[in-house]
Amino acid sequence: MKARKIPVTTIELLDFLKVVSHISETKGISNLREIYSIARSCFIKDIKYYDDYDQAFASTFSGLAIEDPDFRSLLEQWLERALKKDLSEAQKKNAMNLTPEELFKELEERLKKQKEKHDGGNYWIGTGGTSAFGNSGFNPSGVRIAGNAGMRTGIEVMTERKYREYRTDEGLNVRQLKVALKKLKDLRKEGKKEFQLEETIQKTCDNGGDPELIFKSSRKNKMKLMLLMDVGGSMTPHAERVSKLFSAAHQMNHFKEFHYYYFHNIVYNKVYQFAEFSGGITLDRLFKKISRDTKLIMVGDASMNPYELFGATGRYYTSYLYEDSEKNISGMDSLKKITDYYKSAVWLNPDPPMYWNSGTCEAIWNEISMYYLSVDGLKKAVTKLLRD
Repeated sequence: MKARKIPVTTIELLDFLKVVSHISETKGISNLREIYSIARSCFIKDIKYYDDYDQAFASTFSGLAIEDPDFRSLLEQWLERALKKDLSEAQKKNAMNLTPEELFKELEERLKKQKEKHDGGNYWIGTGGTSAFGNSGFNPSGVRIAGNAGMRTGIEVMTERKYREYRTDEGLNVRQLKVALKKLKDLRKEGKKEFQLEETIQKTCDNGGDPELIFKSSRKNKMKLMLLMDVGGSMTPHAERVSKLFSAAHQMNHFKEFHYYYFHNIVYNKVYQFAEFSGGITLDRLFKKISRDTKLIMVGDASMNPYELFGATGRYYTSYLYEDSEKNISGMDSLKKITDYYKSAVWLNPDPPMYWNSGTCEAIWNEISMYYLSVDGLKKAVTKLLRD
């Protein structure tokens, strides 16, 4: 867990040992599912670490790998074709019952010896029976491999990660993004003053009954936000993630102003009101329309042919988007023009940071602060915007 940067200490370890000791003395611990649940309750204080915990737990207690890829594929095919079979109470009662230590040792032996598919049995890796290995059967202390949970009594779900979406470094949903964006606040008192009943009562009491009326102006968020989003081409695989960011920003109504425009690869001398590159607005018009105190978030993978960033705009690649008067402006020229005007600006990149150190991405990163398009990345970007 520490290797996966889960915040755990010896305090949680002692709590875990106390719980295990107490349960062991009273009723005993019968399988790894109980250990899994107890450990997660003791060690994990935030749901965003569930996925890392699952991987750490699997690494600690399984450590099994089928080295032969052909056999692994064949085993998966066997287990996908499960046969339905009703088990008697006697069969369930006599189901294989192994300790956690015996369980994985036996599984390793089965993987070495098994040569054919098995259904409805009580020994081999198979389906529909009482064996401790496989799926769609019954065994209160078994290892489920592929398939569905059936009786939902297996203690280990091989290679399954149920909580991936809770991660803040990978998982993205609109609610998480809205929470991150809500930190973009510039609250100021404005508008007509309103009568404050509770404060008036409190003040009157403080004055020994001498009435004093309290009026205050309401506080409203004066923050202005603009999204510039790269669409098409290499951004197509990231469309869903960018859409979630846009939805989160668009659904929030506490910004004083919210604007959004589109571009392809890099902003040249024009942005577009629609993703089909219609409704073009030149940068000069954009600057007149949207004030320079607006917070700017640019979204894109920063990946393109170097000529598109450093050469005369789109003479070969994007000529259909630009007028003749715009074709002597490079993408980098336009980016510098934007960051000179909007001093508070960040770039969100949907590609992992390991891919940022080469080509056009590195050049753009040197010009504007770049963050990974995840919940954690957005939080860091928001902090940067508030600081500027």
